Amino acid sequence: MTKFFLQLVGLSLLAGLMLSQANAQDNQTESASDTTVYISDDLYTFIHAGPGRNYRILGSVVAGTAVTLLQRNDEEGFVEIIDDKERTGWVDNRFISDTPSVRESVPQLEQSLQQAQADLEQTQQQNDLLNQQILDLSSRNEQLQTRLQEIQQQHGELQQQLANIDNKIQIEWLTRGGIIALGGLILGVILMLIPRKRRRNDNWM
Repeated sequence: MTKFFLQLVGLSLLAGLMLSQANAQDNQTESASDTTVYISDDLYTFIHAGPGRNYRILGSVVAGTAVTLLQRNDEEGFVEIIDDKERTGWVDNRFISDTPSVRESVPQLEQSLQQAQADLEQTQQQNDLLNQQILDLSSRNEQLQTRLQEIQQQHGELQQQLANIDNKIQIEWLTRGGIIALGGLILGVILMLIPRKRRRNDNWM
């Protein structure tokens, strides 16, 4: 009977001790909103069943993994999280970061780099197209300049031909006028040299 009583007292004390530890843990645990935090880079950390290394290990969380922060236990230096495998547990607060890790940033940076490269290629293609259009316009301009010079040369030749024709016409008119004048002069001289016939004098005896 005494032994049973001692066992009962021992169980009661143990239950009271566990209850007091649970209350103390609840008092020491700081509630936190469900925010996203990250496991520090170049590390992996174990996830425990409670706020301390003495609790059972549930697994490990790879460095750079985004996890959901549930609450903090500042006295033990642990935080309760939900990891990417939907496991709820506690990890050392030293391995938690508020900023995205390199693991999270690298894919975004690679995507941004790919987009920038695609934009650069598109810009280069547009630049090549514009350069080709400029070359085509320059070639067309040279052709038009050459054609303009040919037309100007033809115009000059036609002007010279017209001037030559005018000079020729003037010379012809002068020549004809001279011939006519000379003919008139010769005709006048001939008329002066022809003797006039004497009139018959019917009154002579």
